[in-house]
Amino acid sequence: MIDIVAAFRMKTELLCKGLYLDKTLMDHYSKHGISYGRKGGAGPLGGRYFLLEDNKTLVNVALWDNPQKTNLVLREKIDNFFKVYDVQNELSFGKLKLVSNPKYYSPEYITSDGIQMKKIALVHGIDCLASTIYQKCKYWACGEACKFCGIELSLKYDTTIEEKNFKQMNEVIAQAKKEGRCNHMTLTSGTEESDDKGAKRYIELLAGIKEKYPNLPLHVQLEPLDGLTLITKLREAGADTIGIHIDILDQHVREIITPGKAHLSFELFESNWRHALEIFGKNQVSTFILTGFEEPYEDFFSDLEKIVSLGIIPFITPVRSIPGMKDLPTTSFNILIDKYIRAAKMMKEYGINPLENKAGCVRCGGCSAIKEAYLSV
Repeated sequence: MIDIVAAFRMKTELLCKGLYLDKTLMDHYSKHGISYGRKGGAGPLGGRYFLLEDNKTLVNVALWDNPQKTNLVLREKIDNFFKVYDVQNELSFGKLKLVSNPKYYSPEYITSDGIQMKKIALVHGIDCLASTIYQKCKYWACGEACKFCGIELSLKYDTTIEEKNFKQMNEVIAQAKKEGRCNHMTLTSGTEESDDKGAKRYIELLAGIKEKYPNLPLHVQLEPLDGLTLITKLREAGADTIGIHIDILDQHVREIITPGKAHLSFELFESNWRHALEIFGKNQVSTFILTGFEEPYEDFFSDLEKIVSLGIIPFITPVRSIPGMKDLPTTSFNILIDKYIRAAKMMKEYGINPLENKAGCVRCGGCSAIKEAYLSV
């Protein structure tokens, strides 16, 4: 059995590299519902969820059809675990258990208004129901979309619908709960043109969910707001945690990778983070930080400390390419190991505990090894 240090290192390497699907085993994979490629999504990752051989460490893994992408190959499933082989070093890497998709992904599961439930919300990890409540973004419309984002591709591939309402969401929650797959929820959205940037849409949805499921922890994600009172209203409507995502710390890199959001100043982020901490409480405010882009190494940590010192959980994750779009850089897992360890030590120094987060990406943890790093140091 692997210990937490080994699990942390294995998870980080899988996050950075993903797995190659051997073409000779495609029939074997398909029997277990595995195929390659990322086809959209609002976030920076996308993949399949696996558990390491300790049966508790969750990881979101990219699945590639190109052997140049990774030296880690997914082999056959034996006794509930897939074998993973390191072809570069010619040795076994470890074992992974596939997290199965919920039953409601089948097309016969539909909402009362005739929408396939899978198009309303997906299960992330084991028990986190996740939905993009508005599948468009003003930055896509003006050609300034974040380079890692595939939010509107999901509409192109007809895997979702543009807008979701709380009645649809509640019906999917009910089914997911029957299957034991919804103990908390992530709600995200593209940025809207309106002054509230979509916060009012969240408020209506949150209130509708909480009316029926008052004890379901809910997480929301949005960019910094000019009106801080809306953050208070999000909390009052039912949000339990919030993610206000800066994505990239270096301003020059922000202008290249997140051209639309790059005009948002660090000061605006800081004012939103501080207010959110007052409203949501300790360990309930997070920000995505993506790695893989060129930026001065030590500057990364000085910028990171500015955020951690405020009390914000840094949800650090490697960015992942979307097939068919421009390839994004990969992150060296040894570099990411160092970033995770130093970030975890910072969190402990400033009294932040990601294990106490109530809902959403931090609680799920599949796309980042920050919790495993926290447990390792």
